[in-house]
Amino acid sequence: MNVLVTGAGGNLGRVLVPALEAIGHHVRVFDFRAVDLGAESVVGDVRDHDDVARAVAGVDAIVHAAALHGIHLDSHAPEEYWSTNVTGTFNVYEAARLAGVRRIVLCSTMAVYGESAERTAGAWAVVTEDLPPRPKDVYGLSKLLCEVLAQHYAVAHGIVTVALRLGMFVPETFERYGFRLLFGGVDDRDVADAVVRALAHDPDRGFDAFDVMADTPFDASDARALATDPAAAIERYWPGTAALVEQLDLDLGELVWGWAVWPVEKAKRTLGYAPRFDFAAFLDALRRGDREHYPFAGLPQWGVGA
Repeated sequence: MNVLVTGAGGNLGRVLVPALEAIGHHVRVFDFRAVDLGAESVVGDVRDHDDVARAVAGVDAIVHAAALHGIHLDSHAPEEYWSTNVTGTFNVYEAARLAGVRRIVLCSTMAVYGESAERTAGAWAVVTEDLPPRPKDVYGLSKLLCEVLAQHYAVAHGIVTVALRLGMFVPETFERYGFRLLFGGVDDRDVADAVVRALAHDPDRGFDAFDVMADTPFDASDARALATDPAAAIERYWPGTAALVEQLDLDLGELVWGWAVWPVEKAKRTLGYAPRFDFAAFLDALRRGDREHYPFAGLPQWGVGA
């Protein structure tokens, strides 16, 4: 297919574009700045419908990743979230409708759950797609509205959308990246794999949403232990972690700052999602001192993508 990736200058673009090209897709990238990823490039603003129409012309599918994100909440006004995320997504769907594009992968976010993902008294939350979205900030709200737009265009215009509610993959230190995989973090490369799989999925009624995080063995039976004694909960599945943390002079309490368990069973079952970069892989790399396991540690946070 000819695939357009919006917001390709972000964190996702640099791993997604090669992944798409590796399986034979032709990729066009669209961003507000010039992006050198070896693919056809269009420079423009997702808030400008003419720019979006120019980018969409001639493609078969769209991966819509252009957005403001949670890390921008302190530096961007609510109206900027509306114009970029909501109006920008409307422009993408309208351009797709007019150009006859019938397949979109929408990069959504774990933030749509909001209050539904908050820990209860003495226990972490267990978050699945069955929980109602109850966003707490303008970022989560804007992304939920993007999903509503997608559902409308599926019903009214037959544009198939798979929404991926992505976990955290903002560039981090190696240690924080690894421990974040326990509570909603995900490796960029696994996100790219999920996008590739989503492009091939035909959901019932033209729309479906999936949580995309690292895979962990945690379930509801671990929720209380994670809140009260996270070291013991982690040792249950990865013996020796506490000793390794102490040996490396790390602070486990600082590294495990999560609040919820995020099973990815629906994505595994329906999309065939098979994340490779999990906490066990991180621990092996940590023991070897192999920080190349996560090549994006320490990159500037402006390049986060979706």
